[in-house]
Amino acid sequence: MDDGTVDRPIDEEAPSSGSADDGAAPDPGPGATGSTASDDEPAPLAEEAVGDGRRKYVEVVTADGDRHEHGDSYLRETEAAFLVSTAPGFPRGETVTYGKDDLARVSVEQHHSSCFITTAVAGEEETLAALRGFRDDALAPSPAGRPLVTLYEAVSPPIAATLAARPDGATARAVRRLVRTCARLARRRERAAPPRSAAIGALLVAIYAVGLVVASVGHVLAAVGVGDSE
Repeated sequence: MDDGTVDRPIDEEAPSSGSADDGAAPDPGPGATGSTASDDEPAPLAEEAVGDGRRKYVEVVTADGDRHEHGDSYLRETEAAFLVSTAPGFPRGETVTYGKDDLARVSVEQHHSSCFITTAVAGEEETLAALRGFRDDALAPSPAGRPLVTLYEAVSPPIAATLAARPDGATARAVRRLVRTCARLARRRERAAPPRSAAIGALLVAIYAVGLVVASVGHVLAAVGVGDSE
């Protein structure tokens, strides 16, 4: 987790865009351009909450205590609502709107990429680049690979948070070795010719799946208070 977590408690009124005297919008001054944001054109969150505009893990808790998680998503804020979308343009069909009156908390975890577990245990750029390349070139374009990517991005953010909190634990060390093995296989696959490249890719997926299972077990044990030896 690279930039930390930002919690946005929903317990304050949004600041008014007008003046205190007559409610009119302030004069932007000569030479100013642009338009005032509306519900149809959401204003971005403050810089400290959004980071640099990359995709992020968003957790929303409603006033009734319901919890909603959005992995690898974009977040915007209007005066009355938070909008979470899988696409940066916030298209209507891919955007969920949460009214502020119905929320208790919004948490944001910023990531450098959607390789959450890889970032948590082995954040070296070379390792990340190799596995991102395999994901983008081999898995994402494939009908069989896309569900795997979707599943990984849905379940891995909280698991990665546990690994990042215990970087020297036995679970993180084991997953780190498996992830680095996968990165080496990804680089070897790039140099291999078919059908050997396909076989290497299948082996890579299998090893990473083992790493995900190990990480998941560690996450569950941490949740129930079982220590992770160093």
